[in-house]
Amino acid sequence: MKFLNLMYKKLVPLGLKLISPKKYKGKEKMSMLYYLDHRERDNLRMLKRSNLNRIGWKEKDLEELLVKNLDRILDEETLMPIFTERSFQEEPDIMALDHTGKLYIFELKRWKSNEENLLQVFRYGQIYGQKNYEDLEKLFLKFNPNSNSLVEEHREYFKLANEEWINKEQFNHQQHFLIVTDGTDVKTRNAVNYWKKTGLNIDSIVYRVFVTDSNEQLIEFNAYSPFQDVIEMEQSNFILNTNYKRNPRSHDEMMNEEKAAAYYHPWKNKIKRIQKGDKVFLYQSGKGIVAMGIGTGEVHMKEYQGKSDEEYYMKLEDFNKLKHPLSAKKMKDVTDSNFMFNQTLFSVDKKKSDLIWKYIKDNHL
Repeated sequence: MKFLNLMYKKLVPLGLKLISPKKYKGKEKMSMLYYLDHRERDNLRMLKRSNLNRIGWKEKDLEELLVKNLDRILDEETLMPIFTERSFQEEPDIMALDHTGKLYIFELKRWKSNEENLLQVFRYGQIYGQKNYEDLEKLFLKFNPNSNSLVEEHREYFKLANEEWINKEQFNHQQHFLIVTDGTDVKTRNAVNYWKKTGLNIDSIVYRVFVTDSNEQLIEFNAYSPFQDVIEMEQSNFILNTNYKRNPRSHDEMMNEEKAAAYYHPWKNKIKRIQKGDKVFLYQSGKGIVAMGIGTGEVHMKEYQGKSDEEYYMKLEDFNKLKHPLSAKKMKDVTDSNFMFNQTLFSVDKKKSDLIWKYIKDNHL
């Protein structure tokens, strides 16, 4: 199984360390969190384990957390959420699509899992695996009532070129099951591994909840990602697409009002990731980076296209418009890196962002 370790940015100031899961003789080792004690530097004191039930979270809370942060847990840009369950309906907790139209079915549990979860998710697979494009679009529009057709939104979400477009018949051509559960249940995880060996597309996302000495509550995800096999830590500098392709007025407003903005659920929530002091580069599709500034850390909401609170934005300090755009190719040359620009917002590590910032200061202002 491929794993992605992700801890929220606030862990660093708390003096916590993440011990990443390793493979040892074919078995997964448990990841553990310890305090780094500056007074007793030879002592490893483990962080107290808890669970979502004990701290008062409901399954719906976990569902909202996951669907709004898929880019930080799986990679939202490779999975497009299309639906979350409604009360008293026989529906998966979350359904999402990848760029090929494969359907991902999530089953969430807020505390220790059990083998019945597998039977439940298989039941959903039996029901929703038979859904055609029109069925999925009806569900999608219930979840996203202000959206265009599913096929149009899918093309835009993944920024697919014409030759990459999929037709309606290719939607839901295959299913992938994901069990999201607290990490204490070995039986369920063994059952998942058994079904994987039979060729079934199934994986588990294991989360663990911790409580600090000062009663702060933290969560760790060991999350499966279909396209990545790396250990990632939260970065603090960002490249934001200005939405020029979809709405040039949004781009102009960001440039004139010196802000970073995103629109509609779930993309608008990405603005919350920008914290005070973070570098933000505004990227115009087809052109390159056109402006840059420093995050203030204050997120504001306003009306967008007649709909209340559908724009989240943040004012940027030290805002500079470039005399001419820094192209994607030049950015790759400057950093010796490859970037995926088909995203609303993505993080860039400090070394690369410093290189881009300096190059712009020296050559584009």
